[in-house]
Amino acid sequence: MQANGAEILRLACILATEAGIRVCAPIHDAVLITAPENEIDDAANATAKHMREASRIVLDGFELRTDLSIAGYPQHYSCEKGAKFWVTVSKLLEELQ
Repeated sequence: MQANGAEILRLACILATEAGIRVCAPIHDAVLITAPENEIDDAANATAKHMREASRIVLDGFELRTDLSIAGYPQHYSCEKGAKFWVTVSKLLEELQ
């Protein structure tokens, strides 16, 4: 399963990049992209489409569902597991300034 997940993510990044989407990084089972504010919805939906396409290719036609999460400036993506780490990094950055 892990290898299939990695291959789906790799292929999704390739498809998105080839479609002109600016992929910043794969993150566990997601793709972090960037786009101008007036284009982010279209870019996010296109990326989700590429992720579903990648799953169909790797899983012989089976399509995995996708979720979207968009965080516009000054917000940032967060999840419960990463909240403590984010606070720690933010404090360290403040100390450096």
